[in-house]
Amino acid sequence: MNFRRQLCRTALLLALPLGAVAQSNNLLVNSFLAPQHPVTSMVIKPWAEKVGQVTEGRVKMDVAPSSLAAPHQQLASVNKGVFDVAYQFHGLMAEQVKLNQVAHLPFVNTSSRGSSVALWRTYQKHFAKAKELDDVHVLAMFVLPPGVFYGMKGPIDGLDKLKGNKVYALPGVPATILEAAAAGVVAAPAARSYEIVSGKTVDAFVGYSVSDANGLKTLSYATDITDIAGNITAPSFVLFINKKRWAALQDKDRKAIESISGEAFAQNMKMYDDLESKMRTEAASKGIKFHKASDAFNKDLQALGAPLVQAWVNDAQKLGVNGREALDFYRAEAIANR
Repeated sequence: MNFRRQLCRTALLLALPLGAVAQSNNLLVNSFLAPQHPVTSMVIKPWAEKVGQVTEGRVKMDVAPSSLAAPHQQLASVNKGVFDVAYQFHGLMAEQVKLNQVAHLPFVNTSSRGSSVALWRTYQKHFAKAKELDDVHVLAMFVLPPGVFYGMKGPIDGLDKLKGNKVYALPGVPATILEAAAAGVVAAPAARSYEIVSGKTVDAFVGYSVSDANGLKTLSYATDITDIAGNITAPSFVLFINKKRWAALQDKDRKAIESISGEAFAQNMKMYDDLESKMRTEAASKGIKFHKASDAFNKDLQALGAPLVQAWVNDAQKLGVNGREALDFYRAEAIANR
């Protein structure tokens, strides 16, 4: 057993009453995001605690106090038994898991709940048969609130506000679209955006939600926020468990865990939408102006994003999935459940 895992498991077990240890099947959960991050505090920890409740204490999921592996190593670490349960950002699995990248496409997302439900149902209906995640047992999928455009010197309300200007963008879809718009793109992980934005070497930043901007301490540098129809992108994740550990659980406990995972997990992402709404209200109260992109701006952006959509459809076809049908299904579910 991995030494770090053993130390973490030992510490967690010592903290439990002896009776609880004897009666529980303890599973180690890893969250690569900080303990105070909403994904850890609002999503993963409450779900892990609920597992103990629905299994009447027979299964206990202990969330490690700090991450035991780098963000891109979550899937491999679960397979190796470093920990039992984890989630991974789909953007770090782009070569291995192509179908679930649908949530990262431009102009397909609504709310956190809407997109989470859409991704889970699309996975069940269209993607699971491709077995891209067959090495683990998939428990749930979730999508955070979509990204927006932040102007630091007024609103970003047309391609003319992007062309020739320096803009921070998340790598992937946002950076690709902005490069096509002839912006001077500074692409870097979200965790590095503060040093770029606070240094005021860019005129705008693009790609994550208002609640994330607040958490990353970049929101205060924005004067205006522009929402795009269907949104520019949204970060999505898959939650999974080691196959052997899953198979070792009693059937009644597997069913109990499934009852609070999958669809139920996705529906519960409304709490993230509530957080996003709260952060938007606070931002407006501090003088940040909100705008909806014009029809012309939306049309221009959609034209720039079209090759990304077509590339995903082509990848889906190669995996035996009708990409257009799956994409239309995802969009419809995201709208219906927002």
